[in-house]
Amino acid sequence: MNTAHNERNSKMQMKFSRRMGTAVALAFFASAALSACSSSTGETETSPSKEPVVTTPTIISDGKLTVCASFSNPPDNFKNDSNEPDGAEIDIAKAIAGEMGLAVDYKQYSFSGLIPALQASQCDVIMSSLYIKPEREEVVDFVPYLQSGSAVMVSAANAQGVTGYNDTLCGRKVAAANGSTGASNAQTQSGACEAGGKSAIDLTLTENTTDALHQLQAGQVDAVLSTTELVDYYAKKTEGELERAGDSFSPITIGAATQKGSAELHDALSTAFKSIVESGEYGSILDEWGLSETAVHPS
Repeated sequence: MNTAHNERNSKMQMKFSRRMGTAVALAFFASAALSACSSSTGETETSPSKEPVVTTPTIISDGKLTVCASFSNPPDNFKNDSNEPDGAEIDIAKAIAGEMGLAVDYKQYSFSGLIPALQASQCDVIMSSLYIKPEREEVVDFVPYLQSGSAVMVSAANAQGVTGYNDTLCGRKVAAANGSTGASNAQTQSGACEAGGKSAIDLTLTENTTDALHQLQAGQVDAVLSTTELVDYYAKKTEGELERAGDSFSPITIGAATQKGSAELHDALSTAFKSIVESGEYGSILDEWGLSETAVHPS
């Protein structure tokens, strides 16, 4: 086991061994929400020590791969206790950049602002739990790198008896991040509720998912719709105060998004991703974050 692997493994153990109490989880939600403004983090990773194995795209001239993210979807991407970018996607981004001999610079935007920021050339790529969906493929190109799905989170008390993504959500107060698949799932289920003669879902759209979870823990909503990874992460972090209702649903793939038609960058990212898969670095990252079942296997 190499030094980098040991360092990441130690880091992961620290993440899951501290701050597991309810009060601290609530504080985490609040701090994450405060950090979710649409601005650059101003943090650049140190340059990789190894020689590049993938030719650096000519559109990158400053030695940095600029990544847009919302930092609101742990364990995929979030800000850690030191207010630094962290998560499986952050580690994957650094590994991919390293294959091209690049450092990583992060810019933070609300989830709904990620694609507009990319289109405005504020970053080179989005790596922020962005699902590959037909409507998004019309405006950006993707390099798949994680499998995901959707899930419903409730409080352990679950006074309204929500059992999952079904008609128990009808008439309930539900929160989801604006522009997210969780929000569109809520709208779809709400339509099904009304079609079946039941009350529509009372949907609150938040700037990010941590805001939605904060509302759930405060008793302001009955459920939150988000990614399976995030729901399971907080079920563990809050020691069961928040929990998943029912099974995960709608399996889907997460991808790194580049500007439409930016073939050189897209192909370089794809080649770099395949390289970290073949070297085992990708698998090690997922293992350390407890996400081995989310692996994508490029052809």
